[in-house]
Amino acid sequence: MNFLQRDSFLTRVLSRLIDCMLLSILWLFTSIPIITIGASTTAAYSVALKLAAGEHPALVSGYFAAFKKNILRSTAVFLALTGTGLFIGLDLWCVLQWETPFQFALEVLILSVGFFYLILATHAFPALAFYEGKPAQILKKVFFRSLSKGIYTVFVVVLSVFPPLFLARRAADSSFGQWLMLFLLVGNGAICYFNSLHLVRLFDPERVEAAAGESAEDGE
Repeated sequence: MNFLQRDSFLTRVLSRLIDCMLLSILWLFTSIPIITIGASTTAAYSVALKLAAGEHPALVSGYFAAFKKNILRSTAVFLALTGTGLFIGLDLWCVLQWETPFQFALEVLILSVGFFYLILATHAFPALAFYEGKPAQILKKVFFRSLSKGIYTVFVVVLSVFPPLFLARRAADSSFGQWLMLFLLVGNGAICYFNSLHLVRLFDPERVEAAAGESAEDGE
């Protein structure tokens, strides 16, 4: 049957779904110590970016190789981003509690800073997975590059932030366990993959064109 052939649409979708599930499970397993979440996310994006570019990486071995390679710098960035996020959140909470003549202006200012923070936070780990060099230079480079992509950057931010917010709102529902299981088994890997479809073009468009050319030659 045509829909079960190796190169059929259904086969490709099922293959990518399995890849996302495996990435999610690996991410969950290596994130158990909590402090390694940054390294786990970098490793997941390392594989997802290659998949999005049309390559065929060794998923498990590639994941652990990237995890080992980036654990120190990804952990440092994770701690820095966590501290910065808590500081911004605390500032916003304080402003919401205080009644001052400039409260609205302060709220707008903090929310604006928070949005730029989310751009940096959602692009940091895929950038570490893709680029070599000092983390500070990488983050500066990808931050300004992401600002030039407008709607695509917003897409990455929304896709990364919406699932955790959705789970938080469902925390008191009887279906929370089901949604949480779905996210843990598929969600994180799917987020990394769909974000990578844009990010790989942001980081290296020539790489995507080359991979697409190779795939076209293989299909002939």
